[in-house]
Amino acid sequence: MKRLLQFLKFVFVGFGNAIIDLGVFNGLYFIAPTHDVKRLVLYNTMAVGAAILNSYIWNTRWTFRLQRRTRGPGARRQRVLFLIQSLINIVVNDLILGLIAPLIADTHVVDHVIANNIAKLLAMFLASVTSFVMMKLVVFV
Repeated sequence: MKRLLQFLKFVFVGFGNAIIDLGVFNGLYFIAPTHDVKRLVLYNTMAVGAAILNSYIWNTRWTFRLQRRTRGPGARRQRVLFLIQSLINIVVNDLILGLIAPLIADTHVVDHVIANNIAKLLAMFLASVTSFVMMKLVVFV
């Protein structure tokens, strides 16, 4: 029961991260609309950074309820491992999307937009599970 509650907290934090990610990205786009891909990537980087920061704060203080470590090797180790976990999460998400979207689209059962969204949802789910396991077993131990 304790693990289920912890996983549900993790999912709740994830929804918050998604809202922050989309909110920051769209807020920046609303303030300064652009068709420049480099600027859109900058907006996305800032949005993902905000979501990762939110994730770190909520997962350390609520989901995994650790004593607050603000100094020393324990804090540094935890931050580095969290960053590594975040990068792995991005890679897992991109790999799943890149592998699954073409497979679904090649079936010609659904159009490419729906295929990409199905693949994206699967990628988000698998990356979130990977992230939870890494945070539980590696980052916040």
